[in-house]
Amino acid sequence: MALHRAFADAAAKPLRHNLAALMNVFTNQSLPSAEKQALLPDLWASLFLVVPLVSTTFASVNRMLGKLPPESLGWLLVDEAGQAVPQAAVGAIIRTKRAVIVGDPIQIEPIVMLPNTLTDAICRQFGVDPEQYSAPHTSVQTIADAASAYTTEFSTRFGSRTVGVPLLVHRRCSEPMFSVSNKIAYSGLMVSAKVENRSDIRGVLGPSRWIDVAGSGEDKWCTQEGDEVVRMLRQLAQAGVASDLYVITPFVIVADRLRSTIRETGVIQGWVDDEWRWINERVGTVHTAQGREAEAAIIVLGAPNPSQTGARNWAGGRPNILNVAVTRAKEVVYVVGNRKLWSEAGVFGDLSRFFS
Repeated sequence: MALHRAFADAAAKPLRHNLAALMNVFTNQSLPSAEKQALLPDLWASLFLVVPLVSTTFASVNRMLGKLPPESLGWLLVDEAGQAVPQAAVGAIIRTKRAVIVGDPIQIEPIVMLPNTLTDAICRQFGVDPEQYSAPHTSVQTIADAASAYTTEFSTRFGSRTVGVPLLVHRRCSEPMFSVSNKIAYSGLMVSAKVENRSDIRGVLGPSRWIDVAGSGEDKWCTQEGDEVVRMLRQLAQAGVASDLYVITPFVIVADRLRSTIRETGVIQGWVDDEWRWINERVGTVHTAQGREAEAAIIVLGAPNPSQTGARNWAGGRPNILNVAVTRAKEVVYVVGNRKLWSEAGVFGDLSRFFS
């Protein structure tokens, strides 16, 4: 770094010129001549001399890197690759020499707007195996795993899967979150390196547990579950503990109603600095909480009616949603919902067995 700084000081004028030219490329998308366009990788090299890492989304890669030839850049680091559709990463991978793909296919899968039957039909039309190359069956992570020279194989109740360079030491969650995740998603192969820390939220609400609410409701929303969440938040607010928690649910309608209920009751007024921001950032679906963590999580299950078996089986039929939900919490987790009904929904039966 000292050498880079000395170089930047000594070559300040030409370096400033190169950086200004690159900023113009971002605006105009091209350089005035083919001869100058060929120097675009050198302009990027000037930027990386002073800014070692540039963060972007796949959606912006075409506009940002579209004029660069293949293998112009050094390293590509892809985070949350288990959520990305395979084709999203192609442009970025082509333009770098080496790539590190980091993700977890047993967390949130790629979101695809088209029906699976349509994408599968398109794949068959072009002779492509959707199980190997088409989301949501596959992701950037699964493609990278398939291409890895070093792999291991996990056997689960959902079949075996091949993983490239598995990282099995878990450092985020205390019990029971670690063991729930290890049981439902990783065949018990993870190793915990987490030391349980003090939790003021646990001191107020008690240890992790399933709060059984046998209510009924409109659509997947259960008013009694919402009332229980408000009661818990009121306890925390009155105790004045830090508001480091997420309120999450598998269903969009439940997330919307939770936000409305918390807002209308005013339960967090005076407890958090910015009520609207806290609600928008801390209350939502499991999908929106992917990649985040907090001291505690309240998982609101919804779908309280016996007839809503399909919704519960959708959430519990694969480990992904529950795996993400429980591992948002570092120290303590609370599950709010009808225990009898949800215990019959796939992996939520395993979750129920972790609570007395």
